[in-house]
Amino acid sequence: MSQPSRKQSPKTPKAVLWRQGVHVAGSALWCDALRAHELCFVSSALALGKSRKRAGTLLCTPTTLQLLTAMGRAPQGPQLLSPLRRPFFWGTLRLELFASGSDPGAASLWVKLPSEERVIFAGLPSELATSVVEPLQVRQADSLVIAAPSAPLYVELPSQAALIEQILSSLSESRSRGVSLIVRCSSLILLAELLPKLKLPCVKLSVELHRALTFCQTLPGFPTIQTVSARAAKPGQLLFWPTTSPLPKLPDDSLLLTLPDGLSLSGLVRYARASGVRHVYLTAGFEPSVAAKLAAHKIVAEPIGPPEQLGLFASASSSLL
Repeated sequence: MSQPSRKQSPKTPKAVLWRQGVHVAGSALWCDALRAHELCFVSSALALGKSRKRAGTLLCTPTTLQLLTAMGRAPQGPQLLSPLRRPFFWGTLRLELFASGSDPGAASLWVKLPSEERVIFAGLPSELATSVVEPLQVRQADSLVIAAPSAPLYVELPSQAALIEQILSSLSESRSRGVSLIVRCSSLILLAELLPKLKLPCVKLSVELHRALTFCQTLPGFPTIQTVSARAAKPGQLLFWPTTSPLPKLPDDSLLLTLPDGLSLSGLVRYARASGVRHVYLTAGFEPSVAAKLAAHKIVAEPIGPPEQLGLFASASSSLL
């Protein structure tokens, strides 16, 4: 006698999807997207590539738009500018931008859908203590989309003293070997903290980082830093380059150092728990070890991104089983 079939409960639809950028399901809202959409939130000036022509409306803070303009990354089309901590409606969506603690103008986005579900697109938040920007804030939500590239590598991020020592040690090695040193960093506030303490006579930055820091020095409280714009570094020289831009063509023997950015593993867990979320989507930093740490707090984690990126995640997960 055949057994009666069991009716399976419908799968809960995801709050966010990847469609050439993070798309809030059931809405016309994208976040840090790769092409034009009706409304696109930009979490920070360094979250976008060099050329972004958009037909939709750009949502960001006024300072982010100023930074995008200074860097030559300002997209075409209309803008919807909002200060931090001022909720507003866009159609049926309730939105609020709040401090991510990462860079001048950078923000996270809180969204409340008509279904009452709440989503946070955090961008690349930072716990770095500085007087230059407002400290990291959190909001209550059901789902969290976040980039935490340093989470798989650091339980807690290295101190500034340790980073300075590492940079100077790598620079000394590059000089002894007669090669250049490229330091990758996309955190403007981290550069503002580190560069004066390196005590170098002249600091070379990529064109975009130089433009960004030059603009930032017009803001209240931002330190004055002597830098020059460069596209390459000679042997024995140091060049800072953003992690969000492709590297220039380098000699095979050049040294490459990437500074940690965003939240550590502990910082990610603190952020997720403080937000009260039960689902975390990682645009960067997903590893089985990270998912396991969040699972210990009954928080489900999964990667979100381009199909080829998810394939890499799957391969890495399989190799660790």
